[in-house]
Amino acid sequence: TTYEARDYLAKRRHLRKKPEVSFSDSKREPKDTFNKIIEAAAEKYSVDSGIIHAVVNTESYYRPNALSSKGAQGLMQLMPETAKDLGVTNAFDPAQNVDGGTRHLKYLIDKYDGQLALALAAYNAGEGTVGKYGGIPPYPETIQYIKKIERLIEQNNKP
Repeated sequence: TTYEARDYLAKRRHLRKKPEVSFSDSKREPKDTFNKIIEAAAEKYSVDSGIIHAVVNTESYYRPNALSSKGAQGLMQLMPETAKDLGVTNAFDPAQNVDGGTRHLKYLIDKYDGQLALALAAYNAGEGTVGKYGGIPPYPETIQYIKKIERLIEQNNKP
């Protein structure tokens, strides 16, 4: 029997597990582990730290050594070419990764006139894809990505 890729993935979706987050200091919350790095990047690039935390959480679950099947690396899941363009020499170094990822995110936020959903779509699917569709691409992964980050930002902003 021949399956299309989406059929194959749909049948195996239940087998996927969320990556486990492990830290040497189990008393700390993952968010707090990288808080100083994230706060510094937020201030440097004028991006709300809640947005950066939401992207890091969604992209890597705060795992600095995360590596995607497509080759994206580190906390903010930078593609090697993007990392190189941003001057990131070690995408697995949390400080370099967050600095580069936040700089890229700031560029996208500015490019899309502060429209965070479009900036997140471009971060996830690429600027070319957002341009091709004239907005958020109709990819379920990208749509869910944006919703998850918006939900995390909202949760972080609750008193």
